[in-house]
Amino acid sequence: MTNIRTIQSLQNPLIKHLVKVRQNRDYRNEHQSLILEGIKPILEVAQHNQIKRIVTIDLSLVPKEIEPEEILVVDQAAVDKISGLQHSPGILAEIAMPAPSSLSQIRFLLVVDHINDPGNLGALIRSALAFGWEGIFILDQSCDIFNDKCLRAARGATFRLPYALGSMKDLAKIVSANDLTVWVADIAGASLAEIGPQTNIALVLSHESGGAASGNFTNMQKITIPMPGPMESLNVAIAGSILLYSLKQ
Repeated sequence: MTNIRTIQSLQNPLIKHLVKVRQNRDYRNEHQSLILEGIKPILEVAQHNQIKRIVTIDLSLVPKEIEPEEILVVDQAAVDKISGLQHSPGILAEIAMPAPSSLSQIRFLLVVDHINDPGNLGALIRSALAFGWEGIFILDQSCDIFNDKCLRAARGATFRLPYALGSMKDLAKIVSANDLTVWVADIAGASLAEIGPQTNIALVLSHESGGAASGNFTNMQKITIPMPGPMESLNVAIAGSILLYSLKQ
C-alpha cells in the first residue's frame, strides 16, 4: 500500500535529497535514483521501472495506474526547488536507476565519445531506439545519461535501450566478443552515399570539433555524410540520427 504524507518545509531532508538526486551525478549513482518530471514520461517509465516515490502538488495529478512506494504532497515552492524546468508540471518521480547491460549478443551498437551536451545525447538515445539499434556504450568522457535534460530529450528511450558505461578497453572487449566492425563518424571518412546497410557494427560518434577516439580496433572504418551545401558539419544528434537510420536499413 502506498504511503501518503505531506511535507511543508523546504528544509525537509527528503526535499534536499531529491534536489541532490537531480543535480549531482555522484549522488545519483550512490543512491541509484533519478528524477523524472511530467505525467506522460512517468507513465511510460512506470511500465518498466520501479517508482520509488511521487512528489506532487495535488493528489489528483497522480495517475491511477501508478503505485509508487510513497507519495509526497508538497507546495509549488517545493516542486519548483526540485524541478529542473522553468515551469514545473506539478508532479515528478524518483525512479530506480536501470541497471547497465553486458551488451552481449548485440549486432548494432551505438558508441558515444566526448558528447557533453545532454540534449544531444538524449536525442541520440531516442534515435537509436527508434531505428532498431540494440544498445549504447557511453565512454567515460561523455555526460551522464541520467542527467535530467538528457532524460527529457530521450523521451523514455533511456529506460528501454540497453546501455553500458566504461573505458575504451571495456568497449574493445564488447566489440571483440560480438565480432563487430567499428565505424567512426569522421569528416575524412568514406561517403555514406557509397556504403549500403550494414550488420554487426559499432558506430562511434563524438562531438563536432574533436572527432571520435578510434582506439586500436582491427576492423575499423571511417564514414562521413556528404554535404553538397556550404556547411562543414552537422550537429552530432542530427548527423548521428542520419547514420543510425541509414546503416540499419
